[in-house]
Amino acid sequence: MASTSFTTSIRAHMNMLVQLARVDGVVVQEEIDLITDIGTGFGMSSEEISACFEDPDDTGDLSSLADDEKYELIYNMVQVMKIDGRLYKEEIQYCAKMASGLGYEEEVLTELMLKIYSDPHITTGKGSLKASIQKYLKK
Repeated sequence: MASTSFTTSIRAHMNMLVQLARVDGVVVQEEIDLITDIGTGFGMSSEEISACFEDPDDTGDLSSLADDEKYELIYNMVQVMKIDGRLYKEEIQYCAKMASGLGYEEEVLTELMLKIYSDPHITTGKGSLKASIQKYLKK
């Protein structure tokens, strides 16, 4: 069973993805499907995932996340931002704010947006991408 802090960080992770999907005013099916897939991958039930869509306000303390959790979140955020094939100013601003809250320099978004495809099933190079963006994590 997952620890309480890990479970809390998963819920916060999911809440941020839902907030990102909503930031442009329209949540499209592709975003819902991707966020649902991510939640399922974390072992969340359908009810837990639905709760994130119903009340995505609690994002918790980002600074307490481990580096791996920070990377997973920023990676998933860029996936959600790109899934509908359009980049909105509001989405980029939200991701920049969250990247900063995670301890990344803003340049991390440019690198991730160039290297993460809009197809969420393409994960080739995810590990090497993680290594390449660690330089943007402020210490």
